[in-house]
Amino acid sequence: MSWFTKDANVPSDLLVAIPKADRLLAWAPCPGGFLAVTDKNLVCTVDATPTLTPWAVALQARWEPPILTLVTQLDSSSGTNSQTWTLVEPGKIPSAVRDRVTSTVIVDRVYELPNAGSVRFVARRNGQNVTWLTVAEDTSATQSEAGAQDIAHAIDELKSIFGI
Repeated sequence: MSWFTKDANVPSDLLVAIPKADRLLAWAPCPGGFLAVTDKNLVCTVDATPTLTPWAVALQARWEPPILTLVTQLDSSSGTNSQTWTLVEPGKIPSAVRDRVTSTVIVDRVYELPNAGSVRFVARRNGQNVTWLTVAEDTSATQSEAGAQDIAHAIDELKSIFGI
């Protein structure tokens, strides 16, 4: 048996929702539809219009059986979004999600900065590019000149430490 054979049992409505350029890694039924992990997206067919969540926006994932939670954030100026699914028969979904998030998030550190307070720094890989995201507890402090300088200095330090 080959590791790379196609699963003939994948529902047709799920296959239609997966972009042609994506490679299906795992799938499972969930109430009202299906959840699928591809190399580029988490695909959910619960609503009438399937949703694609790119791994490039992932911050973290949690698997607390039977609940899977994915936390995402588009950029530093937007808030976090948490999506949750109940997976009675999860199959390989939890490990595939963990692998995708782990391969996307390459740095995740929280620093206490003198002029900006507690700031979370996240570096995410999107193909060959790395994007940095900052999440501050006190956004007003980060908008001050001193706070912005602290954050810029911390990002430069992290880039140097991690060779990014």
